[in-house]
Amino acid sequence: MKTDIYLIRLKQSATKILSVLFFIALLSGAAKGMGTSQRSPLINIEAQEARLSPVIIGSASVFMDISNRGESADNLIGAKADLPDAIVEIHDTKNGKMVKIEKVQIPSGGAVKLKPGSLHIMIFHMPEDIKEGSEFKILLLFEKSGEKQINVTVKGVDTHKHMHH
Repeated sequence: MKTDIYLIRLKQSATKILSVLFFIALLSGAAKGMGTSQRSPLINIEAQEARLSPVIIGSASVFMDISNRGESADNLIGAKADLPDAIVEIHDTKNGKMVKIEKVQIPSGGAVKLKPGSLHIMIFHMPEDIKEGSEFKILLLFEKSGEKQINVTVKGVDTHKHMHH
């Protein structure tokens, strides 16, 4: 009989201990989650537009402002367009030539402007019917923030002095 009472009390104590440990673990996880969200990037995209290339038929440069109000940096590491057979690349201008690059860092609390003669997204093999006023979607891929879909409108032909790819 004493053994049964002892076992019941042991079980109740163990249940209470496990409940307390679970509650502590839950609070600890919530605190970590709050810390993570404060240290996460907070990416915002504005002023996106495309300009057709006067040099390379079926291609366009895409410009935009990317800001990060978060407390950690993020990297733009890729992009896709919802255009059949389109090839999308991130480009920069180095030594007077446009070159493909792997990523663009978006600093915490900062912004990066994709603009003519500098950083931009290049789209090749666009459909022939794309012209001024055409709209399409681009999916931007960020290292930490994941995918961000944006709508882009073709605003005409890029009149900036073109450099060689």
